[in-house]
Amino acid sequence: MRFDRRRRIEGDSWTARKEASYLKRHVREARRIQRDIPLFADQFTPAPSLDVAEERARRERAAQHGDQEMRDLCAKHWRNARTAYFACPAGMRAEIADEWRRWRGPATGAYFAYVVEKHNGVGEARSMHHARREALIRTRIIEQLNAQQTLVLA
Repeated sequence: MRFDRRRRIEGDSWTARKEASYLKRHVREARRIQRDIPLFADQFTPAPSLDVAEERARRERAAQHGDQEMRDLCAKHWRNARTAYFACPAGMRAEIADEWRRWRGPATGAYFAYVVEKHNGVGEARSMHHARREALIRTRIIEQLNAQQTLVLA
């Protein structure tokens, strides 16, 4: 099956401009506190800043962690979509494979799941479930509006 490879991040690009902005952060926060709540400005002090190297390492770890979480999520989508695909009968799998070969959109697990669910009926069942749920919500809202109108008119 074709799929678009997910690029790995190279890391957070720490520039001199980012560093200067980080070093001036506590000054900006103090000004904002003074501007927004001048009577209580002395009670609020900006949070202490980390060392530049620590902040840089923290951002790098956060970027790596976020990238890994997204990669895991994409892999989960692929695994679920492939499980659904292989649960289909052979004829339906051939139709799905043909449509996936002709698919012009992004080749990601979420789109593959869309193609699979379009053929195996799960997508239609989900749409019908949401339509029923929306209809229930609409009737409940209309009932509440009617009840409020009777309170106003009484």
